[in-house]
Amino acid sequence: MSTPKNTEIRAFRKLELRQHGTAYKILNGALKNPYVLIAPAVIIALFTTIYALGYCIYLSFMKWDPIFGTKEFVGLYNYQYIFKDELFLTSLKNTVVFMLVTVFVGLVFKVLVGVFLNKNKPFHNLVQTIMFSPYIIASVAIATVFKYMMQPSAGVFNQILSALHLPTSLWYMGEDSALMSLAFITIWQGLGYGVLIVISGLRAIPDYVYEAARLDKSSKSKTFFRITMPLLSPTLFYLLVTSSVGAFTTFDIVSMMTNGGPGTATYMLAYYVYMQGIRFMHYGRAMAASVVLLVITSTLSAINFVVAGKKVHYQ
Repeated sequence: MSTPKNTEIRAFRKLELRQHGTAYKILNGALKNPYVLIAPAVIIALFTTIYALGYCIYLSFMKWDPIFGTKEFVGLYNYQYIFKDELFLTSLKNTVVFMLVTVFVGLVFKVLVGVFLNKNKPFHNLVQTIMFSPYIIASVAIATVFKYMMQPSAGVFNQILSALHLPTSLWYMGEDSALMSLAFITIWQGLGYGVLIVISGLRAIPDYVYEAARLDKSSKSKTFFRITMPLLSPTLFYLLVTSSVGAFTTFDIVSMMTNGGPGTATYMLAYYVYMQGIRFMHYGRAMAASVVLLVITSTLSAINFVVAGKKVHYQ
């Protein structure tokens, strides 16, 4: 009686080319190699990525006039310009502050909510589904909704604060509150995704570890900090790296809500690149800023792997 495995083997052999020579043997061997099968996709991806990166670095040393189509080699002038540009330095400062708030505050909320919802019950599953919804909604739609909700005069947030007799805020229209308003929206949008990742990490922890802790009469707080957190460290490390890079490349919410304002309160690096390249048509400066952004994100990822990676405990 033939098994499904034997049927698959016979079907595969029927697809093999007949061995009539060396060329057929080589081709047959190549078609059985998985690396050969994925090679076209990998080559195309590498070519487009490397070409785009190389062309970006090349343009960062040029003064390019797209109207007349002229390119002039200017060396490090574009880099010298952006590091002397107060707007670039302000964008860098705002991006660092935005990253620190969204990454670390968001990580705390993701862990707390993930631990609370780590129960396989209909209510908790429904809440997880609802919380994940903002992650799959377009950032443009989210920015538009929050733009109306955070209106200083008729926004829902200020109406609620007024009803509770609490001080209202200018939210994204205030120079002191605009950046934190964008950080709040970013944390809210990514909370559901992070919570699901945390819950997946929690459910991967073996039950016998907690049984041993209960036998030792370990308190809930001690179990959480000495067992759950160390075993959850690979998940937290993943969220740390991805959210850090995501925060440094934030663009859409800035473009939709504040356009870098009020003043330069929400100017960030990705928006600075956009303004230099698209609005001001200084492509050399935009490419130089892009290279600096790439170096910063790469360095940040490397630091995370070196520093935080040592604290990760794999099972």
